[in-house]
Amino acid sequence: MRIRRSRSRFVATAAALMVAVAGGTITGGTASAAEPSQFTVVDGAIRTATGTPVPASGTHASLWGNSSYATTSISGSGRVLIGAIGDNCQGWPTVRVTVDGVAVGQTTIVSATSYGTYPVGTAVGGGQHTVRIQLINDFRAAPCDRNVHIAYARMETASATDTKFSFAVLPDTQQEVLNSSDTRFRNRTNWLVQNRSALDLRYVTHSGDVVNWDTPDHSQYAVARDAMRPIETAGLPYSLAIGNHDTQATGEGGSARDPARTRELVRDTTVFNRYFTASQYGTVKGQFESGKVDNSYSTFEAGGVQWMVLTLELWPRVEAVNWARSVVAAHPRHNVIVVTHDYIDGGGNIEQSASYGATSPQYLFDNLIKQYANIRFVFSGHVGIAANRIDTGVNGNKIYTFLQTFHSNTTNPVRLVEVDTAANSLRTWIYAPYNNQSFTEYDRSFTGLGVVR
Repeated sequence: MRIRRSRSRFVATAAALMVAVAGGTITGGTASAAEPSQFTVVDGAIRTATGTPVPASGTHASLWGNSSYATTSISGSGRVLIGAIGDNCQGWPTVRVTVDGVAVGQTTIVSATSYGTYPVGTAVGGGQHTVRIQLINDFRAAPCDRNVHIAYARMETASATDTKFSFAVLPDTQQEVLNSSDTRFRNRTNWLVQNRSALDLRYVTHSGDVVNWDTPDHSQYAVARDAMRPIETAGLPYSLAIGNHDTQATGEGGSARDPARTRELVRDTTVFNRYFTASQYGTVKGQFESGKVDNSYSTFEAGGVQWMVLTLELWPRVEAVNWARSVVAAHPRHNVIVVTHDYIDGGGNIEQSASYGATSPQYLFDNLIKQYANIRFVFSGHVGIAANRIDTGVNGNKIYTFLQTFHSNTTNPVRLVEVDTAANSLRTWIYAPYNNQSFTEYDRSFTGLGVVR
């Protein structure tokens, strides 16, 4: 509960004189946290931390008015990094950061649960610096109250962030699940886990057609489920896009299960969602439909920045696209990776047909992909072998799109994408561990990625 404004103004001149207790704030007590708060607060309070990861002090500095600010002294050089959560009330809270009396910039806090890391302003020189963090867009309405809670402030240094990492994109695996003796799918996931450290692998996704068709005993799903277990056991977050073969629209042999009901059955993913769930994926933060991973998003941090993997159903419904728009708009500081089964063809062209779905890939591009400055990648499968294209969004951002399909009967390709946030670059290649085959004709490198920080 928010402390009344008339009683909220006081200054914590030392951390020992102001500590958090469950349910409110006291002064003159004994700190129960592992470390004292680093902050002195005006028109606010030091309170028990409620976000993750929990700071060393176990507390955060709560600011609830435009006169509220927290100060601290930190040493080093580079940009100021702050960790914070916010209370959304018709918008997220924005804070202004001042270093040694000079305003260096401001940032909007866009999570209510994860403190994250928000770099502010340009780098400052080495030394001891006084940092002030002030709420500047206070707002209160009958059902809500916009506040901000600062967990920490520190200096970014060149050596503090590992700027290079990778993620993997599995292509259509439908030919690898036809019988339990085929080891190619699990060979790939075992290889990814074994090489996790060398690749600095942070996430694994799949562009759809995980299976070829459903059977009464769901045997192909059982093979796919077993193949993904090494990823889960290793604690690697992952997600799987749903292809047409993963729905009840596709019957035995890959033909239409019921031609008169194809448009209806392409949305029947009951069996898929029985074998693959949000909890298994590991880092799912939201879903369009409860209990279904058809349209969901996951987040992770790598290279010193925030990432989101947004997985969308095949030829998505307008309602699903609108949901995706709201998700991306609510996470402007996340670099978004969109994964959907059908998007570009083997020639690198955006597909124009909605086939037996609701909207076309061109509709998805026009209404989602090109509209947001933080969308960085799109991955798809379904047709062709491998391809890529680069588009420019309405905000001037580059959008890098890649196809990987293969439908291999002999090996198990996987696309690796290496991102270097310091160099603002990416490198991608396709490798099949089953027979140690490299598909060098699809190697690509790009600079000027335009990472959102």
